[in-house]
Amino acid sequence: MQSTFNYGDVVMIKKIVNNYNINEFVYLKYPINDSNTTTHFMQRIVALPGDSFEIKDKVVFVNGIKLKDTITVKHNYYIKIDNYKLDTTFKIRYHLIEGGAISNENDYNFSLTKIQADSLSANEHVKKVELKSLSKNNFDINCFPYSINYNWNKDNYGKLYIPKKNDTLNLDSLTIDLYQTIIINYEHNKLVVSNDSIFVNNLLTKIYVVKQNYYFVMGDNRDNANDSRIWGFLPQNYIVGKLIKVIKRVK
Repeated sequence: MQSTFNYGDVVMIKKIVNNYNINEFVYLKYPINDSNTTTHFMQRIVALPGDSFEIKDKVVFVNGIKLKDTITVKHNYYIKIDNYKLDTTFKIRYHLIEGGAISNENDYNFSLTKIQADSLSANEHVKKVELKSLSKNNFDINCFPYSINYNWNKDNYGKLYIPKKNDTLNLDSLTIDLYQTIIINYEHNKLVVSNDSIFVNNLLTKIYVVKQNYYFVMGDNRDNANDSRIWGFLPQNYIVGKLIKVIKRVK
């Protein structure tokens, strides 16, 4: 989120919130507990409870409607430079802080906003500025729900329905990949899957009624973010509050 927030910025968080909106920032508890330390961080809401979410070639769609990126959204770009030396002055001029050389032949990879990429393209020493993208059906095992049944990656993801409180979810051998984290980790039920049979709290069932709202969030540094594309649905009770004001650090 470095294109949006900087070290030294002061942020104001409203804790008691009854509703959230798309593109708002929320301060949340990291959903994956991989240590004894609770981690909190900021992410942008891109889909609400009851929404359908999809990414096509890096473009986000919510309920079939294209979600316009904010100017702070970054992606990874391949940059080709001529024999000009890409020095500290050049990097400061174009605010190149995330990335670097990937070869000894003046090839670079940088995380850039669209404005940065367009500005670089106009430089006489820059021969190519190319957005890096994963192709459709290029399965990424690190993307939620980590199943070959959902052949998704960060650039081509979904469609995915975001559950809301009191939703009745249909459970089968495919959908259980999507909902088992909700059932077990977030809503604290016992789940057993045996062949095609699903047991919740020792009862054979083909449905599950959701107990709270869920959200889908993404970081503004899209290609390098640890967000819902990696760990899945964000439960409402993991949201500490939403951002209401940023006081920028004086440089």
